[in-house]
Amino acid sequence: MRTIFCALTVCGTILYGCADPMNRATSHNYTTACAAAERSGRYDVAEQACYRALANVDWVNLPLELQSRKMYNLARIKKQLSKHDEAEVLLKQALALEEELPQPSDIRIGRRLIELSANLAGQGKWSEGAAYLKRALPILGQYSGSERNYADEVIALYGAHFVGKSGDGLASLNGSRIKTP
Repeated sequence: MRTIFCALTVCGTILYGCADPMNRATSHNYTTACAAAERSGRYDVAEQACYRALANVDWVNLPLELQSRKMYNLARIKKQLSKHDEAEVLLKQALALEEELPQPSDIRIGRRLIELSANLAGQGKWSEGAAYLKRALPILGQYSGSERNYADEVIALYGAHFVGKSGDGLASLNGSRIKTP
């Protein structure tokens, strides 16, 4: 009986050791499929692939940075599918994970803040979204290209919404677009 128990323990340890690299590869494959489906506008397919990539990450307890990235990717897809409530939960979780990292990345935190503010605007939660957008403003100078353009669009959206509606300076966001040096 003791021999069987030892053999099962050894087999379990070996299988667990093999599972992590296999699941990382599987998660990567789903992430690649998600990105391809997103590029082709097939958001329903992208949602399933991104979900599976995230499920594999959670299953093997991969690093927080990877979990945050997978949550962020799935949230962006859910936002495209107008599943704003689900996207909001994922974005807030991804932001929290990113901020817990030993060396948090301002750029990744900024992406989550901007995406969260855009998602909240889609739900009509302008004031809550503005708070996240204000947190992102000091980070925006680090972006360029399409990321900068997207941030500018979100800022313009908020600025246009708050023109004449608030005395707390939110309307001034429309004029605070960051210029590329």
